[in-house]
Amino acid sequence: MAIAWKENQHGFEGTQTDWSGYVLEKIVDHSYRIMSDIWGTADWALVWDEKSNGPKRLLVNVYDMNPSGWSPSEIVVDATEEVKAKYRDFQVKREYERLLGSAEIAARQIEKGCIAKVVKGKNGKGTVGKVVVMMDASYGMGYRASVEKKLAIATSDVKVKKALRSGKVAEVYQDVVWVWARNVERVDIAEINQHMLWLEAEKRVVRPIAA
Repeated sequence: MAIAWKENQHGFEGTQTDWSGYVLEKIVDHSYRIMSDIWGTADWALVWDEKSNGPKRLLVNVYDMNPSGWSPSEIVVDATEEVKAKYRDFQVKREYERLLGSAEIAARQIEKGCIAKVVKGKNGKGTVGKVVVMMDASYGMGYRASVEKKLAIATSDVKVKKALRSGKVAEVYQDVVWVWARNVERVDIAEINQHMLWLEAEKRVVRPIAA
């Protein structure tokens, strides 16, 4: 038996009691919360649960507030190669989904030079163009003001020379719409290389399972 279970007031969580061949890791928690203001140490077993097709943590031992004669149950890490492979596949998939989510957010990120569309707000709704200026600006008035990103979206390619306060002359876009960044969406969203993300996920899942 992978976990030599002795019945006590803590016991296992769940219905399966024989986890032979499914125990992936023993976890010692030195900050286990027993009650609202009482903390102690506990042992958990990380097991592979066939029913949910994923890992599961089982509370095995709590080393505080036990009755006289109590002794901890033994946790033996004995996951089979098949179970280890399933757990690794689970970890890779979870990491891939995390990387994909981050990549999708990054792909939609508004930045100078991208093509954006104004989808809401009072100014320029429906405008599509290149983001030519991106700056921090104060939104609101008085103590309720907050700093947000403000954009200038060019509606044509026409440029004109403009004298700056520094005395220099710069070329700027003649036709622009000023909008708050929260009111626009990126249009030129790059395709995500999902294969490369999967390879990166496999690379990151390197933590070995104890033998």
